[in-house]
Amino acid sequence: MRSFTLSLTALLVSATMAAAQAPPPAPAQDGRAGGGPGAQGGRTGGAGAQGGRGGGRGGAPRAPAGPVKRMPDGKPDLTGHFSSDAGGANYGLEAHPSQFATPPSRGIVVDPPDGRLPYQEWARAEFMKRWTPERGYDDPTAHCFVAGFSRSLWTPSPFQILQPPGYVVILMERMSWRVIPIDATRKHLPDDVRLWQGDSIGHWEGDTLVVETANNNGKTWMNESGDVISYAATAVERFTPVDADTIDYKVTITDPVVMTRPYTLGFEMRRQQGEILEVACHEDNQDLEHLKHVKEEARKNGTLK
Repeated sequence: MRSFTLSLTALLVSATMAAAQAPPPAPAQDGRAGGGPGAQGGRTGGAGAQGGRGGGRGGAPRAPAGPVKRMPDGKPDLTGHFSSDAGGANYGLEAHPSQFATPPSRGIVVDPPDGRLPYQEWARAEFMKRWTPERGYDDPTAHCFVAGFSRSLWTPSPFQILQPPGYVVILMERMSWRVIPIDATRKHLPDDVRLWQGDSIGHWEGDTLVVETANNNGKTWMNESGDVISYAATAVERFTPVDADTIDYKVTITDPVVMTRPYTLGFEMRRQQGEILEVACHEDNQDLEHLKHVKEEARKNGTLK
């Protein structure tokens, strides 16, 4: 494993001191209904603290957004607290109405243009199986594993972005993080090293932060409904500030094991006022036994084999 030039502690201290001068962010725009793996098929809760709940602390109404803030080197200043306007992507990347007791999703697939993920036949069949109530127990977040580099950003929970020199750090309220070195010459980890969050490296293209991620372990689900991603997936994320309070987010994922071609997801991240809270998964994980019972009953009655 490569060693970081700076420890995570030093990064956070440096970035927090720099961010202390920034004005407070504006409030979150989307609500947070409870529940880890899901509201699907009675999966209310499930992931415990991995499931959504009201995050951050309220404050003054949002002021009109100003121009994009800048760091001393002229690059956009992305620091602050944000929540994603992902329209229910944690319940499905494709648009769908409420079904299997799962909340609806407006869909965040921007390519292909029809909004349908280019699943291979076997992978769509697996996704449909995961969507049933008896598979809620299999969602890794139900067992307090981290959500993965992609799902972490559209789970209905706030996150904080820090920008110490040479890095962008994303702190998730659900007690995980991404430390992204900004170094276009850096190489990814050896192929036999596989991580829940993958290995991310960033660089700037004008005002857009481009983050390339590889070395995924293939164990994550992309949401509570079970959209599929494999160990072979690589991703290119693009964080483009629109104004002082809004970041346009796009991610193109290439996954030859699961999909027939690359696909792109997109939504906006909006600044919120307040701070992220401590969300300890096991302390708030009250539904895992229920999910286990649902799965065991399905095996007994033959609906799950």
